[in-house]
Amino acid sequence: MSATDERYRRITAGVPVLDDGRLREVLDACFGVSVVGSRPLAGETDRNLWVADASGAEYVFKVCSAADLGAVRFQNALLRHLAEHAPDLPVPRVVAARAGSGGAGNGRAEGGRPRSGGRGDTRAESGRAPDPDDVVVVPGAPDLVARLLTWLPGTPLAEVGAPSAELLADVGAVAGRLAAATVAWRHPEPPAPHYWEFPHAATALADALPAVADPALRAAITRIQADHVPSLAALADLPQGVVHHDLNAFNLLVGPGPRRRVVGVIDFGDAQRAARVADLAILCAAAMRGRPEPMRVAAAIVAAYHRACPLTGPEVELLHPLLAIRAATVAATAARLDAARGHGDPRHRSPAAADLVRVLAGTPAEFGVARFRHACGLPAPARHVAVGDWLARNPVGPLVDATPVPVDLTAGSAVFDDVDPRDPAAVFTASTAAIDALRPAVVDALRPAVVVGRYGEPRFTAEGGAVTSGLDLFAEAGVRVSAPLAGTAEQPPPGVNLLLRHEPADGVRFWTLYTGLSTVVSPGDAVGVAQPIGVVGPDARLLVRVSAVPVGAWRAVPAEVPSADAPVWQELLPDPTPLLGARDAVSPWRSSTARTLAARRKHLPHTHPTYFSAPITMVRARDCRFYDEHGRGYLDALNNVTLLGHGHPRLVEAAGRQLRRLNTNSRFVYDVLTEYAEALTATLPDGLDVVYFLNSGSEANDLALRMARYVTGRDDVVIIDDAYHGYTATVADVSPSRYKHYGKPDTTHPTPVPDRYRGAYGYDDPHAGAKYARHVTDTFDRLAAEGRPPAAFLYEGLLAGGGQVVLPPGYLAPIHAEARRHGAFTIADEVQVGFGRLGEAFWGFQTQGVVPDFVTMGKAMGNGFPVSALVTTREISAAFDRTGRFFSTYGGNPVACAVGLELLRVLEEERLQDNAATVGRYLRDGLAALADRHGLIGDVRGQGFYSGVEFVLDRGTKEPAAAETLVVCERLKEEGVLVYPTGPAWNILKLKPPLTFTRAHADELVAALDRVLEAGW
Repeated sequence: MSATDERYRRITAGVPVLDDGRLREVLDACFGVSVVGSRPLAGETDRNLWVADASGAEYVFKVCSAADLGAVRFQNALLRHLAEHAPDLPVPRVVAARAGSGGAGNGRAEGGRPRSGGRGDTRAESGRAPDPDDVVVVPGAPDLVARLLTWLPGTPLAEVGAPSAELLADVGAVAGRLAAATVAWRHPEPPAPHYWEFPHAATALADALPAVADPALRAAITRIQADHVPSLAALADLPQGVVHHDLNAFNLLVGPGPRRRVVGVIDFGDAQRAARVADLAILCAAAMRGRPEPMRVAAAIVAAYHRACPLTGPEVELLHPLLAIRAATVAATAARLDAARGHGDPRHRSPAAADLVRVLAGTPAEFGVARFRHACGLPAPARHVAVGDWLARNPVGPLVDATPVPVDLTAGSAVFDDVDPRDPAAVFTASTAAIDALRPAVVDALRPAVVVGRYGEPRFTAEGGAVTSGLDLFAEAGVRVSAPLAGTAEQPPPGVNLLLRHEPADGVRFWTLYTGLSTVVSPGDAVGVAQPIGVVGPDARLLVRVSAVPVGAWRAVPAEVPSADAPVWQELLPDPTPLLGARDAVSPWRSSTARTLAARRKHLPHTHPTYFSAPITMVRARDCRFYDEHGRGYLDALNNVTLLGHGHPRLVEAAGRQLRRLNTNSRFVYDVLTEYAEALTATLPDGLDVVYFLNSGSEANDLALRMARYVTGRDDVVIIDDAYHGYTATVADVSPSRYKHYGKPDTTHPTPVPDRYRGAYGYDDPHAGAKYARHVTDTFDRLAAEGRPPAAFLYEGLLAGGGQVVLPPGYLAPIHAEARRHGAFTIADEVQVGFGRLGEAFWGFQTQGVVPDFVTMGKAMGNGFPVSALVTTREISAAFDRTGRFFSTYGGNPVACAVGLELLRVLEEERLQDNAATVGRYLRDGLAALADRHGLIGDVRGQGFYSGVEFVLDRGTKEPAAAETLVVCERLKEEGVLVYPTGPAWNILKLKPPLTFTRAHADELVAALDRVLEAGW
């Protein structure tokens, strides 16, 4: 039997067979473990068993062939070394056997190898006493040996689901620390080579390939063989050391979420001396399996590994080929085992293994190398940098005899202002129309224009998040194209019509690629500078790219690349703009975010907040989605300003129509103001029929308090704690979230938040509303007894800033009654919760069956257009008239009234209040269902489209999970869903989407939150 066959035979021979009774006898006799529980564990060559004894201690019992005694001794010595020199690493500990129990260490086990002396490190060779026996011959089975290790609890990384960025970083860090702890360790008797080592990969692939039945998989493996196996010759030149050599996703154990971290590294059965980077390649190939963006997973692991155990340049260069070889070897061997119905660990026989091979076979090695180099923070090779430097400094071109005119095809382009971004066909049509409009332009008397799509530009497509890798030249078919500089034609990759190699200076070599070119130039032809190389093809679009690396063997050169990978691709495919030959006529696209943030820091107050740690530069929105400068869409679940959704076409038309017709101040008379006032008061109870038009909710609340204080002649105001009512001086004084920074005014009297989750009276108390109301009415009584009865009670129909708290039934009625008895006014702040948002009623106060003296409104009133109002009775208004004339310059202007009036019509005609009720309930049901699987969720509450998800560290103590809530919001942003924290402890997700939110949107939000909580952080 050849050595090759022997290696394969070992992994297919199966594990030793011993009945449970014998196993228990060996454990008791040789290790003193009285088993009370056991279960089998997976293994390729060892019989593995989890066992527990009466004390609750847990172990892994391993039985293998005595022929493996040397390897077993090597592994135990390695574990003992780690226990002594890296005790913080979570690896199993070796359990010594009982003295005189038939240890295999001081002689020769039958069929085995002689034991090496000592602990197994270099000090053991200098006279140190030998270790106690840790491997025993199985009584009655001299061809088998056994050992005992401590058990490490945890979930295999392969079974975790989507790993968080923090978990991937910890995986890489643990692997790096393990390498640093073992790489210099030596053992006098290393184990024999095994099937899975990299030097054997060429043979393993060759032997297994005939068994691969899937033609696509066989082709992918063959490509990896051809592209990468020759690089194995460089292994011997890399840093060497003892490595685990099987850091697959089943041998890394992860703790419970949501803060998942590595809690165990197990199964050192393949440990041996090898190239140090082998461990990292094996780890990446395993962790990438089944992931939607495998290269990003690998890059995250590599970055963390490099921080713990710095990689050399040659190691980084070889990492991508090694992990591709490993993935191919696993998939090919699994196919071989399946075909032969052979033994082997079935956990590796998944479709994901084959899928990864297909991905890696189609990934250019140059990209993989550059991706890992960037991950490690290593500079680009000088030969790559030289390309961009040369092009920037030397005159070339032009490609076509025309003046380049750039066209903006980003999401922020005016081209798309009249387009529904949710309609890909409309977006495409608008792009084409913009190009067609520019193409025939004549810039001067002699040269026509060629329309140029910019390098690095994120095109506005349905998918979003991708940027161009070259220049698009939109020119008439048949326009002549010339070589920008001398070169030699090479065989182009698929999708490219012409590939030219250029070597214009010592140390400078690059390629130009032309797609959409009709050419007669053939591979091997030399072309001179300005020599015609063809004409623009029938599609009237020429894509021109530059490559700093040879691409002739690539399966495809991407025309667009993911935004996150753009820095890597732009090293390989640098800016071709200089090939236009006209300096500064066209510039590559650059993000505006850094410039915009710098200007904000310079000109805005430092206290002006932005959402998220990495703010998003938004350029447009429609309905329930925002779109950023990269063209990526985000589901809007937090913006209660745009009640009808962003850019509702009827409101846009109403505003534009009125703006073209008339916009002035309300001291003039115009019909739309009275039409709107009549429509608005028609939604309110009888008697609330006098409207004061203003510009913001803060102004409306400010005016309500001013009127209440004037009419009553009192100053004191009773509020609900943690409320927010605005930013003016008056309303800041009744907003705890504002005045906590400078001190509560003596005239403000907060009362307990009627929170049935955290408060004194819970969901299970049917009288909670009345009990919370008593705190308010007692405050009325106290103030009256002190000779300072209140002027007003100010409240929201659902507490927004207070934490999305739904008022308990029976809360407002007794308060209103007592306020009336004390001569105090009631002010319903509907700025955030009015206009049908709560579903069951048009106004929040109506959910409690009360009628206030004042109703204030804003925000959603104009769907983002600045308009607000205060509505009260004629009696109160007349009493306030004594203060003189009231007038707000912009309040009630014709455009604001036209928008507000159209909003009321749309609300009714599209039945959006009903939608808020039904879909809001559906959303909360979906969120509540997540609580069964995610302990972080303490409470889900809300009405209509105003909901909150409260996160707690412990459901018993209800300790707020503030930091976790902010992380969840950040991760949801990465998932394309926008929410943000609220509440006194900032531990509540505030969910207040447009009223056009659908069940599909709700499903999208719930699924994204589920993924985030499952992955953890």
